[in-house]
Amino acid sequence: MKQSVLLVRTVSVVLASLLFGATPGLAVDPRFALSPELIRKSAVSVTRTGPPATSSKKTGRKKVRHATVTLHAASERADSTSSVAGRSVTAADLANLNLFWQKLVPPSATPHKALLVRSDNFELAIDPVRYPTMGTTDGKTILLDTDGSLPPLVRTLIQDQDPSVRVVTGSADRQHLVGALLAAGGFYSVDEQPVLRFGTDPLLTVRTDFKVERSADSVLRNEVTLVSAARQGMPPRVVDYLGHHGFDLLEPFADRVATPVVARHRVVQVQGDQQGHVVDLLLDLLGVQAERNRRIELFNPADTGISLQVAAERVFERNGKRYAVARFNGDPIAYTLYRLLATKGYRVVILEPQDTFRLVAAKLLDRMELPSSYRPHLLAAEPGGRYSLEMSGFLLENSAPDGGALMVTDRPVDRSMRDLLFDHGYQVQER
Repeated sequence: MKQSVLLVRTVSVVLASLLFGATPGLAVDPRFALSPELIRKSAVSVTRTGPPATSSKKTGRKKVRHATVTLHAASERADSTSSVAGRSVTAADLANLNLFWQKLVPPSATPHKALLVRSDNFELAIDPVRYPTMGTTDGKTILLDTDGSLPPLVRTLIQDQDPSVRVVTGSADRQHLVGALLAAGGFYSVDEQPVLRFGTDPLLTVRTDFKVERSADSVLRNEVTLVSAARQGMPPRVVDYLGHHGFDLLEPFADRVATPVVARHRVVQVQGDQQGHVVDLLLDLLGVQAERNRRIELFNPADTGISLQVAAERVFERNGKRYAVARFNGDPIAYTLYRLLATKGYRVVILEPQDTFRLVAAKLLDRMELPSSYRPHLLAAEPGGRYSLEMSGFLLENSAPDGGALMVTDRPVDRSMRDLLFDHGYQVQER
């Protein structure tokens, strides 16, 4: 019996030295020392079977119940981690992380029991609150070491006895923590920092932290999951748009949702290329009144005895300047007359038969000294760069009735894009 007790004490000392970083001579580093009350062991009992033993004959067998060890942190260890508590993932984050994982991995594959490792020599129990477990898609188990306090020997014992357990060390960086879990989740593929583009013009670009495919046919089944570790949630319209295109967005840490912006901008979708309609529409949007089919007098008959009038389709004034819009049909005399109009102080916009909406608008806006570049413009964007919406057209800043922006375009805008623009303060009109 004394030999057994001595053997148990020797094994305990060796285990302590390995578990808590012993120095030479089997001295335990005081930073990692566990007080006796922090280690709970079940008593070792000896049961004999058969008749009582005598000094001359042993007839019984010993039945040993192995000690169960529950690990806790030493007080000094807890104090050292409190300084970074402000940067660490919160308890609420861990609860949300568990709900997120249940959505990502089928619930039937998610274990709920505490991890228990047994062998002929030991029995190891892990606190399920401090070290939660999660299932994987390939039937394995993830042990989450939330604060990095799992001793190296315990990790080794677990993985040696049960190779199906994958230990993931926690991190104060939410994105890093989610990435480590996804890497251990047994998924078909996990892409970091994916960039998704929807459409061409308008173009919606979405950036997330991860893109997860559970199986090889996830794309065909529209079962691709996007994961964002940001605190700021995506706008509901963006989430719905992704869902309609086969992408399920999960945001385990989002505690703020973007709210729609008050509408003060306008997107005007021009229908057709009819030149007169385009000119009238632009002038109306800019709040300019014009005269139609007016004849402008070049020479005053009272002064010269000659009356010469030039036909103009539209004549208007803006900011003290006079403008004339005329058609050029290839007659060089007409072109000369338009040049004479310029000498009389008119800014002449000459339209040709082949001019489309883009050319008509560019010529008119250029003469009015307004932005005349038809190109893609950024209409909506998240400050963190997680999504953006671009569309081609003529963007006129501070030109809407209430001082907002005015976008004039010939690009078609579908219903879902209209909803996204509306949430970012744009009213879409067809004219």
